[in-house]
Amino acid sequence: MALKLISNYNEKQNTWNVEIHGEIDISSKSTFKDELLLLNNEKQLDFVFNCENLEYIDSTGLGVLISFYKNVKVNEKNVHFEKLKPSIAKVFTLTGLDKIFSIR
Repeated sequence: MALKLISNYNEKQNTWNVEIHGEIDISSKSTFKDELLLLNNEKQLDFVFNCENLEYIDSTGLGVLISFYKNVKVNEKNVHFEKLKPSIAKVFTLTGLDKIFSIR
């Protein structure tokens, strides 16, 4: 399944809300990274990722998230994940990323 991101600026919460649809893997890594960097360059805000429709993430996708997290933290902003499927939440737990990222 191809990767699709739907992003919206939430004026009330002053955040980027990003819905992730599909898979983040080696084939979608560049698109994912480029779109996130565009948003962050446009407005440096906290990011809230809705992962309800995220079907799969591999190590390259996790690498993009870690790199992006470092980029966001430079501006003292945060990255939050919500609605993780159990299989995706397990990946975050096994890799220790649940201690780095805010998971709701």
